[in-house]
Amino acid sequence: MVKITFNMQTENDIGQETAQIWQDLLASISQGVCAFDAEGCISVFNDCLPEMLDLPREFLASCPSWRELYDCQMQRGDFAGAPHPLDHSHQMDDDQAEIADHVLRLKHLGRTLQVQTRRRSGGGMVQVYVDVSDYVQAEAGRKRANQMLFATQAIAELGGWETDLELDQVTWTDGVYRIFETTPQAFTPTPVTVRPLFTAEALAILDASLQPSEQLNASHEFEVEMLTLKGRRIWVHSRGTTSWVDGRAVKRTSIVQDITRRKQTELALRDSEARWKLALESVGDGLWDLQVQTGEQYLSPNLLRMYGYEDGELKPSLAELDALVHAEDMAQLQLDRQAHFDGSTPTLSSEHRVLCKDGSWKWVHSRGMVISRDAQGQPLRMIGIHSDITERKTADELVWQQAHFDALTGLPNRRLMRERLVQEMKKCRRNHFKLALLFIDLDHFKEVNDTLGHDRGDDLLVEAARRILRCLREVDTVARMGGDEFTVIITALSDESSLQSILPKLLNTLNAPFQLGLDQVFVSASVGVTVYPTDTQEVEDLLKNADQALYVAKAAGRNRFSFFTAALQEAAMQRAQLMHDLRAALSAQEFCVVYQPIVNLATGRIQKAEALVRWQHPQRGMISPADFIPVAESSGLIVEIGEWIFAQAAAQVAIWRGSLHPEFQVSVNKSPLQFENPNPAHTPWIEQLRTLGLPGESIVVEITEGLLLSNSGGVVEQLLKLRDEGINVSLDDFGTGYSSLSYLQKFDIDFIKIDQSFVRDLTSGSTDLVLCQAIIAMAHALGMKVIAEGVETIEQRDLLTAAGCDFAQGYLYSRPVHAAAFEAMVFGSEQALDLAV
Repeated sequence: MVKITFNMQTENDIGQETAQIWQDLLASISQGVCAFDAEGCISVFNDCLPEMLDLPREFLASCPSWRELYDCQMQRGDFAGAPHPLDHSHQMDDDQAEIADHVLRLKHLGRTLQVQTRRRSGGGMVQVYVDVSDYVQAEAGRKRANQMLFATQAIAELGGWETDLELDQVTWTDGVYRIFETTPQAFTPTPVTVRPLFTAEALAILDASLQPSEQLNASHEFEVEMLTLKGRRIWVHSRGTTSWVDGRAVKRTSIVQDITRRKQTELALRDSEARWKLALESVGDGLWDLQVQTGEQYLSPNLLRMYGYEDGELKPSLAELDALVHAEDMAQLQLDRQAHFDGSTPTLSSEHRVLCKDGSWKWVHSRGMVISRDAQGQPLRMIGIHSDITERKTADELVWQQAHFDALTGLPNRRLMRERLVQEMKKCRRNHFKLALLFIDLDHFKEVNDTLGHDRGDDLLVEAARRILRCLREVDTVARMGGDEFTVIITALSDESSLQSILPKLLNTLNAPFQLGLDQVFVSASVGVTVYPTDTQEVEDLLKNADQALYVAKAAGRNRFSFFTAALQEAAMQRAQLMHDLRAALSAQEFCVVYQPIVNLATGRIQKAEALVRWQHPQRGMISPADFIPVAESSGLIVEIGEWIFAQAAAQVAIWRGSLHPEFQVSVNKSPLQFENPNPAHTPWIEQLRTLGLPGESIVVEITEGLLLSNSGGVVEQLLKLRDEGINVSLDDFGTGYSSLSYLQKFDIDFIKIDQSFVRDLTSGSTDLVLCQAIIAMAHALGMKVIAEGVETIEQRDLLTAAGCDFAQGYLYSRPVHAAAFEAMVFGSEQALDLAV
C-alpha cells in the first residue's frame, strides 16, 4: 500500500479526511509527487518519488528546501548539463522563485524524468515527476531512423513517390525533390505538373504500365529517361506496387532512384569496349568473351581466322576452343585459368599451342580478365584476346638453339655441356655410378685449316664430330667447346675399366684419314680424362682436371690419352704459380738476355748471334725457357717479353756493330702471338732501329713454319713489311712442320735453320745427312742461306761444311752467354784465327 509521508506540523493542521484523500489520490498514480510548503521545503511526497529520484527516503523526509534538493541533483549531474533551475532567480528568496518545467536525466539509472511544477494558491508548490524514458528513447530512435533514411536516400540518390490516382495527388519524399533538383517550396508535384518531367518515351512506358490488361500487375519496374526542373536529362529507375480497383489503377507507390551515373558508366564501358575491340581487331589479335557460368564464349572473326576457321565453323563455347589446345599445354592453361578465377592472379596469362584447321599448330598468348563476379565472388564474365606468337616462339627456339648448340656441328656447346654435366653428376650420385669427362683436342688441325682453308677445316670438324658420336652411346654427350676442342661425357659407368676400350677406339677413329673434297688429310687427337667421383665431386674441378690431363697428353707427344692424377694437379698448380710469378718478372727486372754465336762455316768467324732470354727467379733460381716460354705463350705475356728482348738486342747490336763488326747481326725470335695480336702502343721495330741509327739488316727475325701458313691478313702484311724494311727473316726449326716451297718464295725468306733433330744423329751415310744435304741444296737454289742448329761435335760440323751449309750454331762453339762473355769469346776467336793465318 502506498504511503504518504507528511510533516508533523502539517499533519496537525490538516484534517483526517483531507489526509485520507491525499493518501488515496497519490497511491493511485505511478508518477512521483511532492509538495513544497510556503517556505519552499518538502512537506509531503509519495512512495514513488524516492525510487524515481534515487534519493534516500530519509533525505526527503528531512524536509529539504528546493535549493537543497536541486543542489544535490545538480552535483549528481541529473540536469544533463542544463543550468541550475534556480539560477535565473538567484536574487529572489527560494520561496518566491519561479521554477520552470524541466527534465532530469539520471544517467546512472538510464532514466529520463519530466518535472512539472505548479504553484499552490495557499503558498508553496506541487511537483510531479513523470518517467518519460521510453518515449525519449523511442523519439531518439525515430530521429535517428529519419536521419539515416534521409542520408541513405541522399547517398543512394533515391526517394519515395506516391500517386493517388483517385484524388489526383502526388507525394514526394525529400529524396525525389533532390533527384529533380527542386524543393517543396519551389515545386508542388501533381499528376499534371509532373508530366513535363517525362520524355515522350518515358510517358509511353508509364501510361502503358497503368493500362488495364488481362493480368493486372501489382508490381512494376522500369528505367526511363526524364528531365529535372533545371532541364537536365537524367535516367531514373522506378520500382514499386500498384493498387487496382475494378480494373482501374487507383494508387501507385514507387521507389525512384537516379541511375544517371550508372547509365553513363555503362555507355562509356560499351564505347570503351567497342573501341578496345576495334583496336585489338585492327592489330590482328583475336577477341573472346566468356560467360563463365554457362561456358558460352564469343569468338571474334579475327580469332576464327587466326586458326583458319570461318564464322559458324566453331561452336561458341569454351569446351570447343579448349579441345584445340595441345595436350601438353592443357593442364597448365587450366591451372592459370583457375588461379585467375580464384583471385590469385590479377589477369590470365597463358602461352600454349592451338590446332589450326589445316592441321598445323600455332603458338598463342591468351590474356584475359574477369570483369564481373557475383555476390559470392564467383566469376561471371571474362574477356580477353589471343595473340599469335608463333614467330616469337620460333625465334626464341632459334635463340635457345643458338645459345645451347654449336652452329657448325649441331653438337651441344659449352653452356649445354655444363648443364648436362651437372645433371649427369646428380644421376650418378643418386644411382652410385661413375662418369668420365673427356677433353679432346685435334692435333695439327691448325695446319689443315691454314693450308686448305676454313671451309675444309669446317668439313673436318663436322666429320670428326660424327666419328666421335659413333664411338659412344646415346646416353653420352659430345659437345664442341670451340675451335678443334671437343668434350665428351661418358655417364653411368660401373667402373673405369670400360674406358680402356672406348679411349683407343676414339684415337683410332680420329687417326683414320679424312677425305675433304679432293684432299686427304691426317690428324690425330690428344685426350685428357678425369673420372667422377674418383677424382673430384665438383664441376669446376672436373673441368680443370680434364684440361690438365689434356695438357699432359699433348706435351707427351700427342695422339694419346692421359688420365688425371694427383701429380698432374701438382704440376698444374706449379704452372699457375709460374704464371703468377711471370707477370711480375718483367717489372722486377728478373729477365736477362744471353747470346749464342752463329759461326760462318766457311771462315770460322762469328758475325751473328741469337738473342735468347733467361729468367733468374728470386726464389727458384734460373728457370729454363722450356718451362716458362710455353706459359708465357699461353698467357699472352710473350708479347711484352718479346718486345723487351728486342729492345735489349737492338741496343746490343748497335754496340757490337761498332766494336765487333760493322755488319754484325743479332737474331731475335718473334712469337706467332706477337704477329697475330700486336700491341698498337708498341713502337714498330724498324722505328726503334732507326732511332738507334741501325739499318734493318742489323736484325734477323726468327719465325716458325706455322706462321707462314696463317691466313691472317695482318700476319702476311707484317711479314712483307719486314722484307720491305730490309729486316732479314729466318725460318726456325725447318723440317718439323708443314712448310710449302711456295710459302718460302712468297715471303722472301733469308735464312733456313735446320732443326737440331736432324743434326743430333748426323753421321756419314746417315739418312739425316741426306735430308740435310737436300735442305741445303733446296735453300741455295731458292737463294736462301742455311744455319744448322744443335751442332755439338766436330764430325757434325765437318759433314755440314762439306754439304755446303753456310752457318752453324751449337754447344761445339759455345753455350748462350752474357754480352761481356760473348765479346771476349769473339775477340779470342778472332785472335786465334789471325794466328792461324
